[in-house]
Amino acid sequence: MDALTLLRELSEHTEWADSIVFSAISGNPAAGGDDILLNRLRHLHLVQKVFLDVWRGNTVNPEETTSLDLPCLMEFARRTHSGNREHLSSLLPGSLDLFVRLPWAGLVERTLGFKTSDPSIGQSVMQVYAHSAYHRGQVNMRLRELGIEPPMTDYIAWVWSHKPSPQWPDNAS
Repeated sequence: MDALTLLRELSEHTEWADSIVFSAISGNPAAGGDDILLNRLRHLHLVQKVFLDVWRGNTVNPEETTSLDLPCLMEFARRTHSGNREHLSSLLPGSLDLFVRLPWAGLVERTLGFKTSDPSIGQSVMQVYAHSAYHRGQVNMRLRELGIEPPMTDYIAWVWSHKPSPQWPDNAS
């Protein structure tokens, strides 16, 4: 499997995993009203969107998810995933090796204390999926703390299940 095909597959898995997490939360008062959970979800989906904006050459809005409630955040996530699918389908294999400057690199450099290197587009796409999996794990841990059994979102579980389509809750059309 070539790198671009794998990244497209990771995009499909990530959308499916995000959708079943939202399905586990939807309609559950303990989860729906939990600020810790909502803030983690806001961050996870903001990062997905700001990378998409960078790849498309759009202005990044770091406050875009700050005031979104859960239903609006689900719709935001769906739109972002749709945009990611469209963007990845437009990439050619050679474009993965092009470098991209991230607008927040200066902030990271000040925090880390050294000059950062620019990632390739392929590396930045991979970062989105690694970052999403990390924070989805935090979200699932929070669900468990709230007494809710989180869904199995592992990549291999998606493969074993014959790569199902996303299963968004009904209230996120």
